[in-house]
Amino acid sequence: MNPICALVLAAGTSSRMGYPKPLLQWNGTTLLEYQVSQLLKLPFSEITVVLGHESEMIRNQVDLDEPRVKLTKCQNYREGLSSSLKFGLQQVTEHCDAVMIMLVDLPLIRVETIKRVFDKGADLLSRRSEAFAVQPRYQKQNGHPVFLGHIQKLNWHDLKGDEGAKRLIQRLQHHLLLETDDLGVIDDVDTPEAYRKALANFIFQKR
Repeated sequence: MNPICALVLAAGTSSRMGYPKPLLQWNGTTLLEYQVSQLLKLPFSEITVVLGHESEMIRNQVDLDEPRVKLTKCQNYREGLSSSLKFGLQQVTEHCDAVMIMLVDLPLIRVETIKRVFDKGADLLSRRSEAFAVQPRYQKQNGHPVFLGHIQKLNWHDLKGDEGAKRLIQRLQHHLLLETDDLGVIDDVDTPEAYRKALANFIFQKR
């Protein structure tokens, strides 16, 4: 199988939360550790975590000692989501043919949804030669994770601000949307109120 990497973007300042989102408690661990554990269930060749704000605090409080996991730091994370995305793509482009992008603050995504996006992306990667994207969509809203195939053929160097992968995807001729009933693909945790609500939903789903 072509090498497929995962990127976990966790570099933001968490200004609306008032506390580093990667360190929020979730399912008996931190949000970052939980998200990485979800990705470890799939055959990624490497999982690169892009840190920025409070990176040393985060490194000291998480346990991600796993051969496939690599912690990195984006120095210019304050320039917006695109800066950490570009940094992450720079880390993996040379040795991966595809990448799945996950945001640390979307913990309600079901692992079945992640696997569905991964499987469809891996299938297209073996059959297509041009760059493409696979993305879940919930009630007409595009969400995460985003699978980008043949990333060496992508032009991502001019991304800026908080546009993230959106502008990158808009340039592609091949963009597959997978309809889903998984609210987690768009339900981000940006504020204390959103965190409490998401945590309550997660606990309810586990019953």
